[in-house]
Amino acid sequence: MHDDVPVEDREGRLSGMAGEKRAPRPANAWSAVPLWDAYVVTVLGLMAGLALLAGEGWRAWTAAGLLAAVAAGYLAGGRRALMSEGSAPRSSLLWTAGYAALFVPAAVLVPPAASALFALAPLAYMTVPPRWAGSAVGVMLFGPALIGQALDPGPVRDLAALLLVNTAILLFSMWFGGWINRIIGQSAERAALIEELEAGREQIAALSARTGAQAERERMAREIHDTLAQGFTSVVTLAQAVESELETDPEAARRHLALLLETGRENLAEARALVAGAPAAGSAAAGALEEALRRAADRLAAETGAEAVFETRGGVPDRLSPDTQVDLLRAVQESLANVRRHAAAGAVRVVLEYGADTVGVAVQDDGRGFDPDRTAAPADGSGYGLLGLGRRAEAAGGRCTVQSSPGAGTTVVFRLPLDRTGPPGRTGTDHANGAPA
Repeated sequence: MHDDVPVEDREGRLSGMAGEKRAPRPANAWSAVPLWDAYVVTVLGLMAGLALLAGEGWRAWTAAGLLAAVAAGYLAGGRRALMSEGSAPRSSLLWTAGYAALFVPAAVLVPPAASALFALAPLAYMTVPPRWAGSAVGVMLFGPALIGQALDPGPVRDLAALLLVNTAILLFSMWFGGWINRIIGQSAERAALIEELEAGREQIAALSARTGAQAERERMAREIHDTLAQGFTSVVTLAQAVESELETDPEAARRHLALLLETGRENLAEARALVAGAPAAGSAAAGALEEALRRAADRLAAETGAEAVFETRGGVPDRLSPDTQVDLLRAVQESLANVRRHAAAGAVRVVLEYGADTVGVAVQDDGRGFDPDRTAAPADGSGYGLLGLGRRAEAAGGRCTVQSSPGAGTTVVFRLPLDRTGPPGRTGTDHANGAPA
C-alpha cells in the first residue's frame, strides 16, 4: 500500500530501505576527522625540529625529545582516550597531565618550542572537561614563563607583559575550547537523533506493511461480500426454489435453473476478476454501468417476483472512472441483496443519478423496513453490508445514507464525487419486469 522512500541521500544520512545494513557510526566525532591526527603529529614534529634549530646542545636535543615523546604518547594511548566514548575520566586526566609535564620543560629549555600549544591546547579540550582543560592550558602557558624567570631572572616588565599576553591566550583558548565542546555535543546529539530516526523509520515501514496488509484484507473482504457472497446467496435461493418447483411447476423450475446457471457463471467471472485484481467484467467499460445495474434489477425481479424498476437521471457523462463504476455497482448489489434477504418487498426502484459534480445510486423498496439506529453488525464478523457500504463511500470521498423505519420500507443512497464534465445525456426509465415508472 505504501512505498518506502529513502529519506536521505546516498551518502549515509538515513538512506536505504528498512532492513538494510547501515554503515557503522564513528564512536566519536574526531574519528571521522583522520587529518586531526596528522595535524597533531605534524605540529609536534615541526616544533621538535624548531627546538633543534633554535636550541643549543643538550637543551635542543632534550626539548626535541620531550616533544617527540608527546607525539608518541598521543599515538600510543592518548588518541584512544580522545576517541573512546565514555572513557574513564582518570585516564583522560592522566594523559592530559602527561602532555603538560612533557611540554613545560621543553618550552623552558627552548622557548620557541612553546608554539606546540597550537596542537596541545585544543587536544586538552577534546580530551577532558573544560575546567580541567583550562587548568592544563594555564599550566602550559604560565609554567614555562614563571620557571624561566626563576631560573634566569629578567626585567619584571618583560615578565608582566608576557603574563598579560598569556592570559589573553588562555581566555581565548577557554572560549575556543568551549566552542569545540559544544560542537562535539551537538554532533553526538545529531548522531543519536539520526539513530532514533532510522529506528523509527524501520518501525514505520513495518507498521506500514502491516497496515497495508490489513487494508488489503478489508478490501478483499468487502469485495468478496459484495460479489461472491451475494452470488452464492442467489445460487442457494434459486436452488431452493428449483427443489420446491420440480414436481409442482416444472416450467418455473427450468426458468430458475437457467437463472441459477447464469448466476454461477457471473460468480465465476467475479472470482476470476478478483484473482486478477481487475474490476468485474464489463463494469469498468464506458456505458457498462447502466447495463450492469439494469441486470441486477432484472435478476432481483426474476428471483423474488418483485416489481423492479431501473432509471437514470441527469446527463450521462462521456467518461466515468472504473473505480467509481465498480463502487456504484457494489452499492446496488449489496442493497438489492438486503432487499432479497430481509425486505420481503413487492416493489423496488433503482436510480442512477448524475449531478453537476457527483454521481449516485439509490435503492428504494416498500418492504418491512427496520430501525437503522438499532441495527448492529453480526457478532460473527460477517457484517460487511451497510457498514461496508459506508466505509466504501468514505474511502472514495463520498457518503452513504440509509433511511428506514419498521413497516415503511428502506432507501439507501450512495453518492460519490464526479471528476468530469459531460454533455447533457439521455434520461429515462427501464422496467425490469414491465412495471410503470
